[in-house]
Amino acid sequence: MHTTMDATTGGPVAATLRGDGTLLLALDDGGPNALRPDVLDTLRTHLHEHPDAPVLLTGRPGMFSAGLDLKWMSTSQPEAIGELLEACGRALMAIFAHPRPVVVAATGHAIAAGTMLCLAADHVVAAEGGAWGLVETANGMEIPRFGIELAAARLSPHQLDRALIRGDRMDAARAVTIGFADEVVAPEDVRPRAEERLAGLASLPAAAYAGNKQRIRGATLTRVLDGLGADVATLTDGLRRAVT
Repeated sequence: MHTTMDATTGGPVAATLRGDGTLLLALDDGGPNALRPDVLDTLRTHLHEHPDAPVLLTGRPGMFSAGLDLKWMSTSQPEAIGELLEACGRALMAIFAHPRPVVVAATGHAIAAGTMLCLAADHVVAAEGGAWGLVETANGMEIPRFGIELAAARLSPHQLDRALIRGDRMDAARAVTIGFADEVVAPEDVRPRAEERLAGLASLPAAAYAGNKQRIRGATLTRVLDGLGADVATLTDGLRRAVT
């Protein structure tokens, strides 16, 4: 029997702690699954409350996440945007550092911070045809340090420059080729394959898995969190200059 938590029908984040101990986090705001402070804080809270749970993070058919809520950002003051960026960085690092396996079922488009959510996970299954990319340059934005660090942990230096400086948009197959995701399957197979991959990772010795994740990712985690406030301040100062 599944125990449902914080699962208001139609809410942007539904969390289910299943009988097998898996934490299912499903994004569905009925639109682009945009990431706002409340969504990001909710994701981080669930991860912190369930450190022993393997995690499956998914969207709805055709849409994983289009990234930060640009409409919200366009009507917000730089200080509020700074709070959003800090919430994003902390949520991504919570995924990156979660002691148990985190697998993403990228059920559709994964753009900008949606791609970053995938970069923070342990394994990503992508739906054929979805749009991907760290497209901040095309959107007139600089990439926060946490996005650069996550990409650097997965991409080769050559691919890192091309993907982040040019901000190429790509399909899921290309996203797998450069390292944004791990495998691409037909849309109807994304969730079953992600479940299968999560079960395999969750069967590994938990203490060793958590310990090795910390050893490999700990320096990046510390570097990002220690510098998060200063990096966000730099980005928001740039926004203030742009609007004055």
